[in-house]
Amino acid sequence: MRPEIDFAGRQVHGSRETQDDYYGFCPLSADTDGLDGLLLVLADGMGGYKGGGTASRIVVESFIEHFCFSRGTLRERMLGSLHASRRSLLEEIARHDESFGHMGSTLVAVVRSPQGLHWVSVGDSGLYLFRDGVVQRVNADHSMAPLLADQVARGEMTAEEAAHHPDRHALRSAIAARPLFEFELRDQPFELQRGDIVYAATDGLASLTDEEVAERMQTNARESAEHIATALLIAINELGRKRQDNTTVAVIRNE
Repeated sequence: MRPEIDFAGRQVHGSRETQDDYYGFCPLSADTDGLDGLLLVLADGMGGYKGGGTASRIVVESFIEHFCFSRGTLRERMLGSLHASRRSLLEEIARHDESFGHMGSTLVAVVRSPQGLHWVSVGDSGLYLFRDGVVQRVNADHSMAPLLADQVARGEMTAEEAAHHPDRHALRSAIAARPLFEFELRDQPFELQRGDIVYAATDGLASLTDEEVAERMQTNARESAEHIATALLIAINELGRKRQDNTTVAVIRNE
């Protein structure tokens, strides 16, 4: 029998008129899906372009559909689903005029199996682990921010210059009409410990520092995944930022 997994996701618009984030869960069974566990897919449509919300929805839904109906190794299924989601987006772009040509989305797709975590990600949406009171990002960030941090480490710019650099949020890779420049695939399991809390989030959560997130996590560590996701979004709303981005948080408890 497949063990029950506690999971939940929540969203807020922030100060945006539209919601460009999208997410979905799909419980997995060895009988019907080839493995036991849970699939989580989260995407953030590229703001500032037409169709951001449509892009994120297509990417999530097509990834889940392809993954759940495909067979093969986990690596083959994750790669196939990644490319299927891009094909679906390209088909959608072709149905519209050129003003939709720049629509695109980030993606983080996570399989929670009995062995641990496996993921594929593109863009800056994060996959995080809360363990022993500390928040750790476990997937790659395909924005310019890590490259700027490297320049700071080499003494080529100051931390303040990097923090205010106009391109710090620019994406180096995304699911879009342009070629898929870079993605991260981890098919070997990232081992979890009892009590770990895993969550994926769009970049709107970055309004909170890791320490602020960890504090909320610690306070609510014994609560349900739904309660934890809600607590993080309450913290976002309490900031009262005039230019708060859409924020989506999807939580998986490892009990």
